[in-house]
Amino acid sequence: MTLDYLDKYNVVDYQTLRSMGMSHDVIADAVDCCMLKLTRGNYSIVSACSKRKHQSASVLITDEDWTEYFRTTTPRDRANDFRFREHLARLSIVHYRHFRSDDVLSGVSAALVHDLPLFSQDLLPITVVHPSACSASVEIIRRRRRFSADDLCIVHGLRCFTHVKTGLDLIAELSPADGMAALEGGLRAQVERETGNRTLGMKDPRRMHSIGREIVERDFVPAAHRLSRGKVRALSILSVISPLSENYAESRTSFALHQLGLHDFTQQWNVGLDGSILARLDFLHVPTKTVLAFDGDQKYADAGAARLKHEGRQQNELMNMGFRIVHMNFSDVLNLKRFGTKLFGQAPQLLQYRRNPTLR
Repeated sequence: MTLDYLDKYNVVDYQTLRSMGMSHDVIADAVDCCMLKLTRGNYSIVSACSKRKHQSASVLITDEDWTEYFRTTTPRDRANDFRFREHLARLSIVHYRHFRSDDVLSGVSAALVHDLPLFSQDLLPITVVHPSACSASVEIIRRRRRFSADDLCIVHGLRCFTHVKTGLDLIAELSPADGMAALEGGLRAQVERETGNRTLGMKDPRRMHSIGREIVERDFVPAAHRLSRGKVRALSILSVISPLSENYAESRTSFALHQLGLHDFTQQWNVGLDGSILARLDFLHVPTKTVLAFDGDQKYADAGAARLKHEGRQQNELMNMGFRIVHMNFSDVLNLKRFGTKLFGQAPQLLQYRRNPTLR
């Protein structure tokens, strides 16, 4: 998230709208017309409304990119866009005004403010922990819990568990696979911050992996040892995480491979041809030259026929070089039995490389 996150997206509070001459009833009428209600007393203006009684809010618009986004998308588009729903939930958290002084963002809420990979989770209500209080409302769930100061940080002025602690917590709160995805997303971002190189994974993935493993031992493993429960499982996951996973789907694929006992796949392998890069492979089993390609329908919808044609040529070249390509989609990765059946059915040579699963 950008540093000016608090100043974007036309977020205004109830008192500001009242000071512009909008009554309580007019504010309520503007919700789902030209404004969205984020949390109690906080709204986001999404259009310059043509209704006269709503026009006072239009003066407060400062982020026209935000209103343009709403002008060029439909409610259905936005409802089907999980990243957009994440963004709205994040806005609700950042602008919530009723935290207690000792509240600490946790779980999915902490993952949202750290922008860690999530998949189809309930994003609200806000979840926090507190050293001595517990409560629940429509907007916020507060759990009583002890925690170490070493696991705290400040994000947008809010007390929050670190991205490491958040990922470790999600192992139990959501699932081991979701926890691993969050941990890998946080690790990748940390490597990029510490090296100051956002393209390191593309230019030198082996170096990125090496730096990532150093960070895991330095920062992640000590946090796992502070866990009161689930320490063994957390350390098992930390033993295999990598900063090379670029999204939730790749983390989930890596998790499934380790579940099957396949620990020798290498991520983000660049294949050259005639002195240039032919392809960047998501997963490669070097001994058998087996390529595991994750297919997403959205990338073709976004890039069109040219992308599809390019990848067809690319695949032909790889096959001519002796690579065996196994294509997976997201539903395959979510179902371990189907994933294994498809993988070993198309690449039976992998069977001899199976070992005991690292993850269960």
